[in-house]
Amino acid sequence: LSQVAKPVLITPAIQSAIARHPCPRAAASADIGTIIRNQRTLDKALATGKLSIPAAQLVDLAQRYVDANTTAQLEQWQDSVLPSFNLDITAIYHAARLFDLISADKGMAQALHKVAAEHGNADAAFAFGLALMRGQLRAPNGPAEGTRIVRALSDGGHPMSQIVVAEIYLNANAYARRAQGIALLEQAAAKSPVASYKLGEIYRRSDVVARDMDQAREWHVRAAKAGIADSYFHLGTMLASGEGKKGASDLPGALRMYELGAAAGSVESQYNAGMCYLQGRGAAKNVDLAVEFLVLAAAARFPVALLNLGKLFVEGAEVPRDLRRGRNYLEIAKQCGGGADGFIGGEAEKVLEKHRHIKEMQCVIL
Repeated sequence: LSQVAKPVLITPAIQSAIARHPCPRAAASADIGTIIRNQRTLDKALATGKLSIPAAQLVDLAQRYVDANTTAQLEQWQDSVLPSFNLDITAIYHAARLFDLISADKGMAQALHKVAAEHGNADAAFAFGLALMRGQLRAPNGPAEGTRIVRALSDGGHPMSQIVVAEIYLNANAYARRAQGIALLEQAAAKSPVASYKLGEIYRRSDVVARDMDQAREWHVRAAKAGIADSYFHLGTMLASGEGKKGASDLPGALRMYELGAAAGSVESQYNAGMCYLQGRGAAKNVDLAVEFLVLAAAARFPVALLNLGKLFVEGAEVPRDLRRGRNYLEIAKQCGGGADGFIGGEAEKVLEKHRHIKEMQCVIL
């Protein structure tokens, strides 16, 4: 393997533990349509640019996996993966991520993770270990074996493994274990903004440690700057409610955070920015801007955004009445439900019922 592209190194013990497991199988009924739902999803996934292998080559790899799964020759298929990717372990890992995204059956994705992990890719080893932990692979003592793999990766400094082990510690009753969990998250935060986000939320609202709004703000700022869009939402909420500032609310500052989060893709930020402009909180009331932000959140099927947009358009008090558009938003809100009790869906039905008698205006051409 001297020609293999340099992977993230993991210990031989971890590689051996993963190599002991057979190649993951798909369901007996799996076919190419189960592995690749359609060509469009494959092309869309490839458009991210992380994988330069042609789509046709990936389709061929998937078809060979399906055939091997049917004929019980998965070990031979596994041996063919490395040369298929010109010994590029990182490419195999990205292919595993891609198939995990586009496949209804995760067998092939897990098989590719196994190949990449056996050849030293720590991220693939983590994915394989996590699948074992969660009982997603048919393996004797899978959860226990997966936990050992993830713990070993954590000991080696793998950030996502440190986050998983930290969460195990934080859920323990012993104070010492919780302190270990915080320490692990702080280590992971040096490499992973996800850990910074989790620390922000722990210091803001958790009973694991004493609440510390200054620490919460510091960790969320780090996470937001590193690309975690939802941290902008939490920073905005903290400013709006006056958390950490002796109860002094800063609505303009909150709106700035919501707008930054909205631009970065946080659905909650998009909704809150919309409502700020709709209600004139933190800035002058601007219904056009409010609708723009709410439409962004509604596109992600955010139930309360769908409900409020539906109300705006069927009532016609703030915007020109558009019954067809409003009812469409409300029907989707009903489907999304919103909350375990379906409160948003129920509210959407009430609005629809209230305005059901109103007919759409029709133009008559004379």
